[in-house]
Amino acid sequence: MISFETKMKNIYFVQVGFEFDGSVYLPYAAGTIIAYCQNDLWVTENYRFSDVIFRREKLRDALKKCSSPYIVAFSCNVWNMEYNKALARLIKEKHPECKIIFGGHSVDESAELLKSEEYIDILMFGEGEETFCSLLHSLADDDISSVANIAYKKGAEIIRTPREYAVNIEKYPSPYLNGFFDKIIFENPGTEFLSVLETTRGCPYSCAYCDWCAGKKTRFFPMEKILGEIKWLSENKIAYCFCADSNFGMFERDVEIANALIFAKKATGYPEVFRPCYEKNSDERVFEICSALNSVGMDKGATMAYQTLCQAALKNIGRKNLTLEHFSSLVKKYNEAGIPTYSELILGLPGETKESFCRGICELFESGQHNSVSVYHCEVLPNSELAKPDYIEKHKIETIKVAFNHIHSAPKKDEEVKEYSYLVRSTATLSREGWVYANLFSVCVQCFHSLGLLRFLAIYLHEEQKLSYYDFYTALFDFIMSSKGRLNALWTGFKKKYETSLEGDWNYVNPLFGNVTWFFEEGAFLEIVSDYDAFFNELEPFINNYGIESDLLKELMSYQKVVLRKPFDTRTAFECGYDFYAFYKNAVAGKKAELKKEKTKIEVVPKTQYESLSEYAKETVWFGRRRGAAVYSDSEINL
Repeated sequence: MISFETKMKNIYFVQVGFEFDGSVYLPYAAGTIIAYCQNDLWVTENYRFSDVIFRREKLRDALKKCSSPYIVAFSCNVWNMEYNKALARLIKEKHPECKIIFGGHSVDESAELLKSEEYIDILMFGEGEETFCSLLHSLADDDISSVANIAYKKGAEIIRTPREYAVNIEKYPSPYLNGFFDKIIFENPGTEFLSVLETTRGCPYSCAYCDWCAGKKTRFFPMEKILGEIKWLSENKIAYCFCADSNFGMFERDVEIANALIFAKKATGYPEVFRPCYEKNSDERVFEICSALNSVGMDKGATMAYQTLCQAALKNIGRKNLTLEHFSSLVKKYNEAGIPTYSELILGLPGETKESFCRGICELFESGQHNSVSVYHCEVLPNSELAKPDYIEKHKIETIKVAFNHIHSAPKKDEEVKEYSYLVRSTATLSREGWVYANLFSVCVQCFHSLGLLRFLAIYLHEEQKLSYYDFYTALFDFIMSSKGRLNALWTGFKKKYETSLEGDWNYVNPLFGNVTWFFEEGAFLEIVSDYDAFFNELEPFINNYGIESDLLKELMSYQKVVLRKPFDTRTAFECGYDFYAFYKNAVAGKKAELKKEKTKIEVVPKTQYESLSEYAKETVWFGRRRGAAVYSDSEINL
């Protein structure tokens, strides 16, 4: 007699991510599907959810964990797609009867994967809870044609079933509250887990470059479930929580959620950090939430995402930005409240030109965003509008396949499986050469302005000589590219890597800064700040070119150096004949800035003493970049 236990079919999930300084995410996507299916009595009587592979372990080790698999389901994203393919291929070779299912953001709804990857049996599209549960029922009848949101092979034919969207998610159970993640934590002692909190699904916007959930009605998880999950995160000492909502702060109840997180941290110390993606058009509610989270150190600041300031590009991607006047007033408001803000731009959006992009970065400075600007490459995501063939043809988009950028992680020298990204390298309005130039220019402004190396000189020239930031940084970039010395060597090296972009080697590595990869602007900043005087000797001809009176220039550059956080700074007193502190305070606040010639004294008292360059790099650049940690805060400056 065959026991009921023997008849149960084994299901395995694979949702692997990279470890960050020893920390790894709980497999949230897999957890949500399993939690939903475990609410179905028939499913639990016929299937066993045997294991979830969530670490990027050796393929052969992962293969050994799949014992007599009936289904192995893979959660696919840009950071694990090739690993999933390699492991799925091995599983199919060893267990030919096993059903291989691919789902997730990197599964193209064109179903092309079924043609190129013969070992895949079924593709799933969109949200997975209801689809996967329905699939388990239909597999028992050996007919899955009635299951929505899938594609599969029937002989030589590929069948795509109707696309349907989940309307009501209120009764979706929580993998936190049903005990699923308790088991993972118990079985992995000593592992620091990162978490995902999801309070809504959907997004009212339809940005062409995004495949998150664009154009879908926002649906809400019940507050009872959300508050229970926050309590679970707090009691299980989960330090880092990423909010997977597309527009946190859009709804009134988000204030209650933020307050619940703050209450939890005050009660247990956890979560230590909550990282939301804020509503695109920041308003009073987002300001209230940011203020509250920052008051207990839970957030890095407010996002003022622009993506592009080019009107043609905005039209092409279906996005509408805040006006620069509104943006400027918001930055001023956050500055007055002592809340850091940061802005992001995307390079390579169709309609953007070399000049419009470079001017756009500097327009953010003109509008008061001096704290932090970051530039990202436009990535072609499989289910975004930007990835559609007709859109690509219309805008003459050239894409390149490059090695996935493992930023702020250990260098991947001996990767068993390499991952790849698909980036926009040129469009009808941006040539390859223009793309390289814009990259190098953005590295320059991020290094010298956002990270602060020449920010105060640039602000002085802007206020006193009415020199635009675009003209200043264009001149600086031209000087670097035409000079001789270590600055030129750095940027020439970056240029070579961008020009050979198919290799995708866009990380900067120096063992002095730790076993960590850095963005180019971060690597350049760390090189310069760790040998500050030598690099500034190279810049003297450029700095002297602006005709600033010698005594004033000497004191100005001394002030620039004093307020920049350097690796081994101690308490420093600075006396000069000008009130630079008040001048810059007013300039950054958007007020009239008048440099007064009067004796002043400031004292810089660093809150932290760093014992090594690697510790400085991690805390100041990696963790502190978006809150502007490269420049001393007001709380560290005594007048």
